[in-house]
Amino acid sequence: MTAASETSTDALRDHAARWFARVHSGEATHAEIDACAAWRRSDPAHEAAYQRVSFLWEASRHLPEDKLRGLAAPPAAQPAVRAPGRRRFALATAGLCAAGTAGVVAWPWLRSGALQYEASLDTMDGTRREIPLPDGSLLNLNANTRLRVTFREKRRHVALETGQAFFTIRADKARPFVVQAGDATITVTGTRFDVWHDALGTRIAVASGTVRVWTASWWHGIDQDLSADQAIDVAPDGRSTPVLPVQAENLAAWRLGKVIFDDTPLPLAVQEINRYLPQGVTLRAPLLHDYRVAAVFSIDDPQSMLSALPAIAPVRLQRQSDGSTVVLPR
Repeated sequence: MTAASETSTDALRDHAARWFARVHSGEATHAEIDACAAWRRSDPAHEAAYQRVSFLWEASRHLPEDKLRGLAAPPAAQPAVRAPGRRRFALATAGLCAAGTAGVVAWPWLRSGALQYEASLDTMDGTRREIPLPDGSLLNLNANTRLRVTFREKRRHVALETGQAFFTIRADKARPFVVQAGDATITVTGTRFDVWHDALGTRIAVASGTVRVWTASWWHGIDQDLSADQAIDVAPDGRSTPVLPVQAENLAAWRLGKVIFDDTPLPLAVQEINRYLPQGVTLRAPLLHDYRVAAVFSIDDPQSMLSALPAIAPVRLQRQSDGSTVVLPR
């Protein structure tokens, strides 16, 4: 099998796995189910790939790990290196149906080789941390961030569950560094970039070098290349904005203990302030969602950020009995 055909086969498998995950997630719409059926009918290779994913899903509950990995490998693949256990594989495959996101597709896991390093990291106590990785890369975690790092023989992977991290990646063309944040997949070899991910969406901003971002709303997969001082926002449904010009170093000023708002939409400013306060802040000013603010604050004094809002925007603060705050228009 040539490199080109193997890449094409891998892409087809990934596409089939995403369709299988969505259809079996319990959340697929009628339109998505119809679109999946149309995709399967459009090419015999599509149907064959889908049936293979279905077969592997069933087989994962009955076959030994070595036979299962053999079934999943392409015909000309090298013998697989033993992985950490059948339960891990079963969980990864089960994620196809349980989570319904591209990040749990099992194919990259099958091709990535032996486990070399694994760690769960968090700053849910509100602190910030700088963490060196075994490959020479460096992670900076903002407050209230949680992620998981997995290094394998052919792939370095970080799953950002929530929060914000700045990545300084040591170049290794033979082993890409992949960050999964919701429906966004960021692939790099060596660069510096910032990722912010929470329930409201994801922002990827590049400080230097380039990254490739793959986003998906199931049957639409979009690749976008970002270079220095460029960013994109990704909504929870996988839809992404066009490339946006940014001052990426401003977005990562939190590493120096600062928050910089520079023509920042008010909802994003409130969202950022929320990160550092023990009690929640809610913005209830729909007519001000396009209002933009400019200010510089110290992360170590989050209450001052909140108290200063009425000075930089036409809003007032309403304190609640539970300690939270509602931001209302003046």
